[in-house]
Parts: sequence; C-alpha cells; structure tokens
Amino acid sequence: MIGDETTRKEWELGKRVGCEELTITETGNIIGNGYTPYDDEGNKATMTHLVKNGILTGRLHNSDSAADLDEDVTGNSRSVSFEFEPVVRMTTTYIDKGSKTYDELIAETENGVILKGLNHGSGLSTFTIAPSYAYYVKNGKIGKPVRISVVTGNVFEALNDIDGITDTVVMDSFVGGGCGKMGQFPLPVGFGGPYIRVKNMQVQ
Repeated sequence: MIGDETTRKEWELGKRVGCEELTITETGNIIGNGYTPYDDEGNKATMTHLVKNGILTGRLHNSDSAADLDEDVTGNSRSVSFEFEPVVRMTTTYIDKGSKTYDELIAETENGVILKGLNHGSGLSTFTIAPSYAYYVKNGKIGKPVRISVVTGNVFEALNDIDGITDTVVMDSFVGGGCGKMGQFPLPVGFGGPYIRVKNMQVQ
C-alpha cells in the first residue's frame, strides 16, 4: 500500500466501506491461535478497529509502515521464525456482533444459501471463500445441502450488501496456521464473527 497510490486511495481512512452495522476488529490479546501480546518488534498488541460502523478507521502496522503513513503501531509485526523478516500480519481478526438472532436471520431469508465451516479463503480487494458445506435456505427454512466450490466477490460491494448480522460471535482458527503472506507459512492466526447475510454473492 505504501508505494501504491491507487491502493492507498482505495483504502483511504474515513471512507465508507460497508453497511452501518458493520464493525471489524483486530487484536493480539484474544487467547487462541492469534494470541500475540507483543509482536516480533516488541510492540504491545492493541485493539484496532479496522472498520467501525461501516467506516474504514484503522490499519495494521509494524514500526516501518506506521512511520511511513504517520499512524500508530498496532503490534502486527510477525514472522514464522528467525529465518524470516517480520512483516505486517494479522493476529486475530473478527467481525463484531450485530442485532439479529440467528433464528431471525434465517426466518427473514426468502431464498439463499447458508455456509457452514471454512476450508480456506483469500483476498484483498476481491475475495474467495471455500466453505466446508452449505445448505439452501428457502422461505425462512434451512433445506437440503448444496455443493459449493467457492464464493467470490468484490470486498467493498459485499460489505455494503450486508443486510443482517447476528448477535453472537464465534472465534475459530486453522490447526496448521492460516496466513501465508510473502511465503511465510504457516503463521498461526485467529478469526471469527457472527452469521452475516449478504444480498448479492457469486456462488460457484
């Protein structure tokens, strides 16, 4: 981002990037795979709101990136071992809870697909999610299973198309790690969130 003006404008702080109910948080202080109370530069973990009420409000930083963008360090300088240079990496990133119950979210859905579990995912401005399994939702009821390889889309479009977030957050992680940035794999990270309903998605 630092040397890419197009990306810097696309991810400019203060920009609306999602629905008003959406808040995305990142912290190394949650016990689990992403627990990193101090990063590999000795910076203390912080509670960073990447998105708050749909507005882009924060970014992850190590000392170099924070200095270059005149922002605060966030405790996100990490490497998989002494053989690698620490770079900006996630710790535990999650979507905060919303206002609907799970039953309300399903009951209000006329036609859709619910994803259960996650095999893998990746992305920046665009994303790809490969679910473990999925089911049709028809007239407010969960129906038969459906085979889905991936769900893809544009991050900003998907975040703005959210029209329901449940009131319970569940944390998760991959046993073997999770983040493979710059060939440093597997770095243990955590992630989580509530169930989220998105109006328009590309399903394959």
